[in-house]
Amino acid sequence: MSAKYSCQTIAALLRLHDVRDVVLSPGSRNLPIIQAIDEEESLRKHIVIDERSAAFMALGMAQADRRPVAVVCTSGTALLNYAPAVAEAFYQHLPLIVISADRPGQWIDQDDSQTIRQPGALANFVKYSCDLPDYDDPSGEMGWYARRCVNDALLAAVSPDTGPVHINVQLSEPLLCDFPVLEDIRPIRCLRADDTLTREQVKELAVVLRHKKVMVVAGFMSPSSVMSQGLTMLASLPNVVVLAETTANVYGRGIFHCVDRILTLVNDGDPVFTPDIVITVGGPLVSRHLKAFLRAAPSVRHWSVGHSHVSADVFKHLEMRINASADKFIHAIADALAQEQTACTYAAAWHSLRVADNKRHDKRVSLSGWSSLKAFATFWPMIQPRTNVQLSNGTCVRYAQLFYNPSIHSCHCNRGVSGIDGCTSTAVGASMIYEGITLLVTGDMSFAYDSGALALPAPDRFKIIVMNNGGGGIFRFIKATRSYSGVEKYLCADPHLQVRNLAELSGYAYFRAESEEQLRSSFEAFMHTPSRAILEIVLPPDLDAKAITDYFRHE
Repeated sequence: MSAKYSCQTIAALLRLHDVRDVVLSPGSRNLPIIQAIDEEESLRKHIVIDERSAAFMALGMAQADRRPVAVVCTSGTALLNYAPAVAEAFYQHLPLIVISADRPGQWIDQDDSQTIRQPGALANFVKYSCDLPDYDDPSGEMGWYARRCVNDALLAAVSPDTGPVHINVQLSEPLLCDFPVLEDIRPIRCLRADDTLTREQVKELAVVLRHKKVMVVAGFMSPSSVMSQGLTMLASLPNVVVLAETTANVYGRGIFHCVDRILTLVNDGDPVFTPDIVITVGGPLVSRHLKAFLRAAPSVRHWSVGHSHVSADVFKHLEMRINASADKFIHAIADALAQEQTACTYAAAWHSLRVADNKRHDKRVSLSGWSSLKAFATFWPMIQPRTNVQLSNGTCVRYAQLFYNPSIHSCHCNRGVSGIDGCTSTAVGASMIYEGITLLVTGDMSFAYDSGALALPAPDRFKIIVMNNGGGGIFRFIKATRSYSGVEKYLCADPHLQVRNLAELSGYAYFRAESEEQLRSSFEAFMHTPSRAILEIVLPPDLDAKAITDYFRHE
């Protein structure tokens, strides 16, 4: 017999999310789902032959007590018979959980029996849908994916705007199953508030955190004095360490701002620095070092704070979504924790790294030749106060993670999906609204991609730095691509930019730096010129990649 882990995951999470009733319709392809649900004694099973009647019966159950009810069918048109009841549930806002068995994806449209295009078949009438593959390793990535998707579906069904959801499950033969014990089935909980959690909810969470090693991680956000104050308060506590990325736009005493720098001194899995609970606020993270560090710690519990309709389980340890104002939550939890400080050396261990981090950083920057690393070390501290900085994706946002300038007004990058398209156009748009200087720091490939933005009506206070290292420099040092023999031709793809010509054609003043000395002498003039301007920093491609590789090399 085979083990259908997706079915076991669904059955276990139905129980853990307090589902009581499941309406089952007979079939062969859904046999593994029926078996798994039959194993869960707490679930009440109701057998109905006709799927249309089964779905409407489940609808009536949900009407009676507003609790979620699951319906399970086999593959093919059985799913389509659910449609009338699902549509009714959608407009009545009733939490119907549709679980459909399906053939493996490679057999769809191959004239095999009972195969139709099931994924998305109910898309117009469900709040959430997912398509789970058949997989063999419950501890691998597909197992993690299935657990996350089922959790998301069950949370979506009972969110404040309740409604139906659809879980489609691909199942290969043999269909008769045995069920080994799965140890990593845990529900993702969700605390919800329109704005702020109640005092009682905050107190309960503070009780959990008070005796734990806590790491708070801030991803990209707009500047907020409330957030900065709250994170500063948390950073002062002995059991809390606060890491803030450059685009988080938070500043305060005790906060670690150069995330990638400090993590070069920490070994994955080191119990001294590994948190018990990590709390995230803001958007997706830049730091691959931080993601690797936390993914390697199996006992970490992750709380994600902020209004969201999906479970962003970036560390693979998500335990709870706190759907509330992140600003107000951080301030409230900091207040609650400050009331009763406990003896703990967690924060002290992290702070002991600061001196070593600064020495190591300064030494490696000083030893690097002319490179993007040296250029950033030169101009980043020279950016004048209240400048609005925009960063392109690729290397620029990653270099910015290594430096700290608290006088900058704000720092932004299109990290939602991390594309290089539109970085210059975004920065022009920001410059038209922000009354101070807007400075875009971009790579030559990103600049070439969005060169049409130079025709946009940018104001004179708009400035651009182009880091010209002969194409996509990131591909020269990331592990996935640097050893590929065709990296220069196919990935780096030097655009051979004529930056001076582009600047002159578009009405931009042009500056150029090919060394640290030239950069120091030209930067002030570039920033203070009374017209929009472009500073091209020309860098040697090979030395550029070597400098950043050496910087992150463990001694």
